[in-house]
Amino acid sequence: EAQPHIAVRLLDLDRSPGLSQRLGVSSYNTAVVEAGERRERLDLVTEETLTATLLDVAGTPPVVTYFVVGHGERDPRDGDERRGASEAARALAAEGFQVRALEGAAEIPADAGLLVVAGATRELPRAETDTLAAYLGRGGRALVLCDPGTPASVVRLLERFGIELASDVVVDEQARLFGTDGLSARVAYLNQALIPTPVDAQALLPVAQTLRLADPGPAGVRTDYLAMTGETAWADVDRRALHDGRAVFRPDHDRRGPLPVAALARVGAPDDREGRLAVLGDADFVTNLHVNVLGNRDLLLAVAGLVARGDPLTGARPPEPPGGTFSPLMLTAREARDILWGGVVTPSALLAAAALWMARRRRLA
Repeated sequence: EAQPHIAVRLLDLDRSPGLSQRLGVSSYNTAVVEAGERRERLDLVTEETLTATLLDVAGTPPVVTYFVVGHGERDPRDGDERRGASEAARALAAEGFQVRALEGAAEIPADAGLLVVAGATRELPRAETDTLAAYLGRGGRALVLCDPGTPASVVRLLERFGIELASDVVVDEQARLFGTDGLSARVAYLNQALIPTPVDAQALLPVAQTLRLADPGPAGVRTDYLAMTGETAWADVDRRALHDGRAVFRPDHDRRGPLPVAALARVGAPDDREGRLAVLGDADFVTNLHVNVLGNRDLLLAVAGLVARGDPLTGARPPEPPGGTFSPLMLTAREARDILWGGVVTPSALLAAAALWMARRRRLA
C-alpha cells in the first residue's frame, strides 16, 4: 500500500499510446517515477531499483556510509558467507546509502553521513576511538555492532556515551523453532516511539549479548533502549552456553527476559545538531549468511535510517531469499493450530472412524 503522498497509476501501453509516448515507454513492465520536473524510467522493476529511484527523484540526499575495517570487522566488499557483509551493503544501497570501506578510523572523511563498526575483534588504537568520540560530539552518526567478547577499547568508547555491554550471551530456547541451537536471540520488541513502523518478522540475532544504560548517564547525552528479546530468553552471565553448548538457568545468578539488545544515544552537539550512536549486541546478523533471515534486513535498515536520517525512511520490505543453508518457516500460533488440526488431527480422526466402521461391518457380515 502506497504512502499518502505517493500516487500510483497503472496504465495499459496500447490503450494509452499518447501518454506512453510522452513518458518514453515502449514496452510493458516498465515503471516511470515523477516528482515535479524530475522523471526517471525503470526498465527493470524490482523492489531495490524502485526504492532507489523514488529516493533519487524525490531529492532525498544519499547517505555516504563508511564501514570501518582493519580490526576484524565485517567488510562490505567481502562476499564470504560467514564473514562478509556484501549483502548488507547491497540492502543499504537500495535504501539510498552510498556504502564505502574505511581503513581505520584515525581520520573520518568530511562527507561521512554514517559510520558502521560491524563486529571489531581486535583493539582499536586510542587515536581511533578518540576520533570516533569527537566525530559523535560534532553531530556525527554511528552504528556499532558488538558480538560477545567485544574488545575493551570499543567497550570503553561506548561507555563514554552511557551504553554498557554486559559481556554475557542470550539464550532463547524458543529460537530452536527456527532451526537454531537455542543461542539465537529473537528481537520481540522494538521501541515504537523511535521505530514506529512494524516489521513483518522478528529479527534473529545469531549470538547476542545484552546491554545496559548507565544511570546516571553522561552529561549532554540522552539514551533509550531500541530493542528487547522475548520473555522466554535469559542472559547467561558467565557465557557457559558458548563453551558447553547448553546451559541451565540459575535464578540467583542469570537474568530473565525481556532483555535489551540494542540502544540509542543522542549526543548534544554545537549549532543545535545532534550526534547519534546506535549499538546492537550482535554483529553476525549482518553477514551474508544471516542478513536475509527473517527480519534481520529490516532491523538493519530501520536502525540505520533512524541513526542517519532521524527516522526510518521506509516500511517493511518483502522477504529476500535466505543465505546459506537456512530455510526458515514462520507461522503464527493460529496458523500452527490450523495445520495441526487440518493436517494431523482431522485426518487421523477420519481414518480412525473409517477403521471402526469397517470393523463393525465385518462383525455384522
